[in-house]
Amino acid sequence: MADPQHNPPDRPGQPPYAARQAALAVLADLREDRRTSRESLESLIEGGRLPPGERGLAAELVLGVVRHRLTLARLLGGLAAHGWQRINHRLQHILQLGAYQLIWLDGIPPFAAVAEAVDQAKAEGGVRAGRFVNAVLRQLQREIEQRRVPISQSDSRRAIPVDADQCCQFSREVLPDPGEQPVDYWAAATSHPDWLVARWVTAFGLTTARQICLAGICRPTTVLRPNPLRTNATDLAARMSEEGVKVQLHAEEDVVTVDPGVPLARTKAFAEGLFQAQDRTAMAVVRAMDPQPGQVVLDLCAGPGTKTTQLAELMRDTGLILASDKDAQRLAQVSENSGRLGLTCVRTAMPTEIEQAVRGMDRLDWILVDAPCGNTGVLARRPEARYRVSRRGLEDLSRLQLDLLSRAHRLAGPQTRIMYSTCSLELEEDEHVVERFLARHDAWKLIDSRRTFPDPGLQPGSWHDGGYWAHLARL
Repeated sequence: MADPQHNPPDRPGQPPYAARQAALAVLADLREDRRTSRESLESLIEGGRLPPGERGLAAELVLGVVRHRLTLARLLGGLAAHGWQRINHRLQHILQLGAYQLIWLDGIPPFAAVAEAVDQAKAEGGVRAGRFVNAVLRQLQREIEQRRVPISQSDSRRAIPVDADQCCQFSREVLPDPGEQPVDYWAAATSHPDWLVARWVTAFGLTTARQICLAGICRPTTVLRPNPLRTNATDLAARMSEEGVKVQLHAEEDVVTVDPGVPLARTKAFAEGLFQAQDRTAMAVVRAMDPQPGQVVLDLCAGPGTKTTQLAELMRDTGLILASDKDAQRLAQVSENSGRLGLTCVRTAMPTEIEQAVRGMDRLDWILVDAPCGNTGVLARRPEARYRVSRRGLEDLSRLQLDLLSRAHRLAGPQTRIMYSTCSLELEEDEHVVERFLARHDAWKLIDSRRTFPDPGLQPGSWHDGGYWAHLARL
């Protein structure tokens, strides 16, 4: 087996990976903090090292292990004679991959999960390593008392939530008492840093903190935004079904949802520009702007252009949208997505070109500041963000966010409005940034704002991410 430490995912000229090999390589790459799990997976795909038939399982394994990393370490460390930290990092990853399959994946037979992990361990460390992994995973398997039981009917101290509704119950206590130690319990049960759970409890209360934690362990539903210039939700659902994609139609919202992991980019409907994947909470930001045909909008932090293209669609591809981002590759994605969706009113510009471009405009109706943030509203989609966020990092981000708002102020005309948004739940990045901006620029006022908490989807079709937006206008 290729050694993931010495053969990183994007090294050319190497043979293809099977799913579990790929997952091990990506987890090693992630541990070195070279890039995100999704970036590593994309590198494998682009380099031809992850065949189409292996991609779904590889992504499921990687994102699952990252999503539940702290919980897995707690469970497995309790079964290792010398504790978790004494185990070789690559053996840690192998154990986590095996345990994730045993606890969370219904479609993989337990014997297969253990056997594959043992083979990987032997390849990494010989027969002794294989015996160790076999012993730990077999013991974990024996301790599973009920593989699926409703959370409401479980013994909380013995049950690991597998989603927002079901859990896997063990024969011994594996978690703190939720009544006596609610922060410790939810941190351990849902693999969130305890300091982060504690601040959610303080800011929003225990019930909402529980909802945030449960959403963070779920496989997020994929929401498709139909391109209204070419189709609608009803027709899109029919078209996707014709292509063999299982979908759910939500005609009242004009969206279609699909299960996570569906390779949407390989569908003909995607290539023909009939839809763009975008969560409901992100869509709500642009809808709150109520953009009108013929308006001029500056998207200051466009990223790959998901909100940019939504703006263009709602404006009926008229007027002008100037999309900017400091990352040239992301700006290229804006142009690519706009072209695929058949949008012609979008122009791109690097940040150094913005001021000159704005000076040449007769009007500027909106500036969208979709600011970089800690991502705590989208931890199901970006699971590693929970381990990267820090108190110091939040302070640094809040300064950047305030700088971006101040730049929007300098670019704004007399009638320009500003929409500030994040995919964060943290007060430092949301209300406090807006309050500091208003204190510094007294010619502006807050028109409206909204925080949305992530919904783990207990009700059919209710899944959505978390986030925040604030509508600002001149006095």
